[in-house]
Amino acid sequence: MNYECKDFIGAFTDVYPEGFCNHLINEFERNNNEWGLTRKKSENAPSHIKKDMQIFVNGKNIPFNTFKEEPTFPIYWKGLEECFNIYAENFSFLKDKDLICRTFKMQKTESGGGYHIFHAEQGAGETCNNRALVYMLYLNTLPPESCGETEFLYQQTRIQPRQNTMLIWPAAFTHLHRGNAVYGNQAKYISTGWFHYE
Repeated sequence: MNYECKDFIGAFTDVYPEGFCNHLINEFERNNNEWGLTRKKSENAPSHIKKDMQIFVNGKNIPFNTFKEEPTFPIYWKGLEECFNIYAENFSFLKDKDLICRTFKMQKTESGGGYHIFHAEQGAGETCNNRALVYMLYLNTLPPESCGETEFLYQQTRIQPRQNTMLIWPAAFTHLHRGNAVYGNQAKYISTGWFHYE
């Protein structure tokens, strides 16, 4: 695993074993008809603001197939924990806090879709006010012409989706971001979630 951090955005490459991200994509597609929700259905969001498919996972609600005869979720949580521990080495304040991450969501964004407005992950409401950090794992690589970058407003940076790359960043207003529109024939797949204060 390689790691770099700039403007409090940690980027980790080659987090999971080879083939694991494709396995997660396959599991998303296998479960999408039963468990998948559009933003319109789950949030009543108009498509010019948010447009993707998502599945919420807690490791128990949806039976994922094994990866090379190993259970999927322990592999997932272990990789995420390793990234968090490395990130927290840079920002030791995080080590003293009771931060938890128990669920994640997988998203598929097809051509024309995205999260088109800048937003923060921390805010008013019971589900948002105790978020400390955000993470996102790119499950596939998009070529530059397909766009689909994660764009951070104040940091003036765009990160192109690259398979098996994990990002971790603060959930607060300092890191307003959006998922830029995807173009072309290839969908964008990610897995994302939050570290909460207990």
